[in-house]
Amino acid sequence: MSKNLNRAKEQRLELHFQKPETTLLIKNRKVKKSTFLFLHWFILYFCTVFRKGKVDRLKNYGIPFKGLKEGKHLFNYDIGAGFFELFEQPLIEKGALKAIVELNKSSALLTLSFKIEGEVETVCDNCLEALTLPVENESLMYIKFGEEYDEPTEEIIVLPHEENEINVAQLIYEFICVALPIRHVHPEDENGSVTCNTEMLNQLNNYLVEEGTDGEQDDDMDPRWAALKNLMDNK
Repeated sequence: MSKNLNRAKEQRLELHFQKPETTLLIKNRKVKKSTFLFLHWFILYFCTVFRKGKVDRLKNYGIPFKGLKEGKHLFNYDIGAGFFELFEQPLIEKGALKAIVELNKSSALLTLSFKIEGEVETVCDNCLEALTLPVENESLMYIKFGEEYDEPTEEIIVLPHEENEINVAQLIYEFICVALPIRHVHPEDENGSVTCNTEMLNQLNNYLVEEGTDGEQDDDMDPRWAALKNLMDNK
């Protein structure tokens, strides 16, 4: 009896899967699954290639000091948009700079002298228009050796004894950021007048709360506009 029931069940399933609509549904599911697998593979491949490319570009800023003789050695770097892409959520995205790194090697430590000059592109804090800022920075870093990596001060880095290379990309990026002013604004002209885009300033002022509004209105202000108002008031 049970064998007959099982056989009848198998026949119903065979008939079901022989229906045109069922066959089409199965094919669609196979297509969707194949598409999903292809997209998943493509995303993984793209991310792997992107990470590998990023790592390869970072290697350009590595200095293999173990193979160098004692004394001074110069390294020159051109800094552009590709350099800033190496960092997650960079404060700067575009620029044209030159970085000269002088490494002075001795038996006890390494001394890195940085000289960076150029300009970067950013946004004006007042009018939100494009702004080019000059950059000029000279800094020193001292590299010592110990049991493990450490940064005891802002000017000293301790590398493990087995290390044979130091990458200066992060240091160059930080020195560029430090060289920028706290507020990014267009300079004044020879008459002391603001050179910001006045039309944009007027449009922004239309969204700011007028002076003399009560505290309740200030509390209701969008925090983004409140922050911008503070910048405008302090200019």
